[in-house]
Amino acid sequence: MPRLYTISAFTENSPGVLHRITVLFTRRKINIESLTVSETEVTGISRFTIVVRCEPDLVAKIAKQINRIIEVVDVFASENRELLYKEIALYRVSAETPEKRLEVEEHAHRYGAQVVYARADSVVVEKTGTEDDISSLFHLLDPYGIREFVRSGRIAILHQERRPGSF
Repeated sequence: MPRLYTISAFTENSPGVLHRITVLFTRRKINIESLTVSETEVTGISRFTIVVRCEPDLVAKIAKQINRIIEVVDVFASENRELLYKEIALYRVSAETPEKRLEVEEHAHRYGAQVVYARADSVVVEKTGTEDDISSLFHLLDPYGIREFVRSGRIAILHQERRPGSF
């Protein structure tokens, strides 16, 4: 049965690596549910955080194939229970009256979110949390009229260091 996996790949920061990695998923017709690329604490090294839903043996094969890419320094796949992970989302919500604005702000604060921008007819709410946290707040704010919604991909680290002194 397919499960959710987060693949972390550490690569040299050079052009074309993203394409070489994503084509491995395309060839196998595996949908990437989330993809985030960022710099790491090591100069010249980038971290790819890729979330996929697939069989355990398939994620192991993909990780091995990613590891064969010349610029890849390290790669590993993890399940949610092994990770600390978050996303960030922004919601532009209608708030055409002071009463509606107050209700939206109260919902945001109750869910650990904050209002980061307000206009006469709308507010922008920022929420950091798990995919479920972000979806729950979306459903709560939806009746007010979500005008715009954007969420980042997952960022994640292992609960404990994988290998002290890696690369």
